[in-house]
Amino acid sequence: MTSSTGSPLIDNTGVPTGRARIVRRPKSNQTMSRFVQQSLIAAIVLLPLARPAPAQTVQGALVDEKSHGPIGAARVALVTDSGRVVAETISDSTLGAFYLTAPAPGKYHLRILVGHGGLSQSPPLVVDSTETVERILSVPEYSRAVLDAYLAQDVSVEAQYQRHPPGPRYPDHLRAQNRGGVVRTQFVVDRDGKPDMSTFHVIESDHPSFTESVRRFISDSRFTPAQLNGATVSQLYDQAFDFDVNLGSDPAPPRIDEKHLISIRATAVIR
Repeated sequence: MTSSTGSPLIDNTGVPTGRARIVRRPKSNQTMSRFVQQSLIAAIVLLPLARPAPAQTVQGALVDEKSHGPIGAARVALVTDSGRVVAETISDSTLGAFYLTAPAPGKYHLRILVGHGGLSQSPPLVVDSTETVERILSVPEYSRAVLDAYLAQDVSVEAQYQRHPPGPRYPDHLRAQNRGGVVRTQFVVDRDGKPDMSTFHVIESDHPSFTESVRRFISDSRFTPAQLNGATVSQLYDQAFDFDVNLGSDPAPPRIDEKHLISIRATAVIR
């Protein structure tokens, strides 16, 4: 099974773990220009000079994954294991720098929002009372459709299914193998209520055939578009699918807990 949260992330070992590359300070042999490298380090060094650096501080900078240029005006939040936002700031428009103070030692992660819908999340980081944690986060280049789409929690009325095909179809060969699985997806529902398949992103999937069945289902679906303060807007939509081959009279409960979940039994589709 492959899995990620939001967008893919790569840690300092180069192993994909989600959607932003997390490194310590940049090394001299990295591909970013010396000017950008020195600017980002200067941003981190100057932050404590601008304000006293208290204990339990998380600071750093956001850079574009391709150009390595700074990313400003992004919302950076410090989030607990339970999902509670305990600190939030906006990255500096010139150097992409950010500065956050944790309320207590503990385990956190950083949540980064670029535009309206360019959401990514860092791997966990541990903050104690004796150190300042520094990170440079490399964020992917999101499409304009994703940047313009709002998150579900930011709209007044969420997008909703208007019509959809009978499926998703349970792949015959996986049914014959008595094999189930899960697919979690994310895509933009545009202002016309159509899924923008150029933004279709698989967060998690147990088999390519499940993914293809889901892709066809979403492509043929239509939605009532989201609204924000009475205006029609595009929305980033999360949809999960649970394929269960259990043919007994008492099917197993869904294996994932998602707001938008469609369960596909070997003989029926349950919404």
